[in-house]
Order: sequence, then structure tokens, then C-alpha cells
Amino acid sequence: MKPELIIWDWNGTILDDACVCKTIANIMLKERGIPTLPDMDAYRAVFGFPIKAYYEKMGYRFGLDDEPYEQVADEFIVHYDDLYRTASLRPGIVPFLDRLHEEGYRQVLLSATRLDQLLQQVTAFGDVGDRFERKLGLTDHYAFSKAALARDFIESEGIPRERALFIGDTDHDFEVSSAIGCPCVLLEGGHQSRARLLKMGVPVLRDLQELGDYLDSL
Repeated sequence: MKPELIIWDWNGTILDDACVCKTIANIMLKERGIPTLPDMDAYRAVFGFPIKAYYEKMGYRFGLDDEPYEQVADEFIVHYDDLYRTASLRPGIVPFLDRLHEEGYRQVLLSATRLDQLLQQVTAFGDVGDRFERKLGLTDHYAFSKAALARDFIESEGIPRERALFIGDTDHDFEVSSAIGCPCVLLEGGHQSRARLLKMGVPVLRDLQELGDYLDSL
């Protein structure tokens, strides 16, 4: 059954910003005397949600005698605001989104980024934001969950959950799709390795060509 609605994740799925986030991680780790991540494989091995747990995997300690998670999250946002424009969109994503629009798919954008920052980021990359009828972001930037955003939108639009398809690049995107009861596919090249994505038991696609073939097969 072809989906009526496609829910797109932003970071890592449409915006190819994993390298930017790895660079920021190493800046912050170095400042604290914590070993840095040697390459993208190391970054993709530790990145995940909740974000607090990702920091802890890298060596941060949050507690009464250490800096609070919120302070670290705020510091990341400062660095990200300085550097995200050096990232690029996933190759071929704009014509691909246009193709899906022409084929009658509804498309929305979903992110664990605070909404005002998400809108700023999307605007920085030209008119890609025009391809989405809604852009859904959190009310803060501590990135706890985005499942409720997607669930509320689907329910408000009266779309059967099985007629929505979630496209992301992390195991958390699979968790979000499971929480709202919709199918999910995951794309390589984002914030997590193919090996980690395959553990989710859903289609893991190498690129937009494979994604297009998958949609055509439904």
C-alpha cells in the first residue's frame, strides 16, 4: 500500500550534517580533556538518542559535581549555529522531493530541533522548505523526543497511521515511527552506521535511487 503522507527527518536525512556534528563533538571533547572521535565511523558508533546518553558514551559525566546536561546542550547549539551552513543537502534531494510531490505524496518535515531554529536552518538552504506542507520542531533544544509531534500531526489530519511513512537515518527515527504506528525506512549516510540501522528490522536504503525504487514497489 502506497503511503499518503511522508514524514521526513531533517538532520542527517535531508541535511547532510553528520560531519559538522562530529567536528563540534571533537571541539567540545578537546576542551574538556576527553579523548576525541578519530573518524566518522567512531561518531556513527556512539551517536544516538536520548542525546544525553550520547554525551555520556563519549565520556561526559552529568551530576551534582559536574556540568549539567542542559549547559552542554546549549554549548552545542552555539557551535552548531556557527557551523551548520558549512553542511549541504543530501545530493539530489530537491528534485526527489519535487518528484514525490508530482506523484501526489504529502510531505512534512520533522526534527528534534527547536522549531524556530529548524525554520532558520531550512531557510539557509534555499527553497527546500517549500517542498513541505508543515515543518514540525520541538519547543526546546534538549532533544528528548519528537514522537508526539508526528503523532499529533497525523491525528489532526485524520491520516491513518499505516498510510504514513517515516524516512530517517537513525534508530531513534525507527522508534518514533513505532511510537506512532507507521512504517519506516532508513537511509544510510547520516548519523548512524548501516550495521546499527539494520538491527531495526526495517528497509535500510543506500541512497535516493533505492528509496525511489522502494516507493515504486509499494
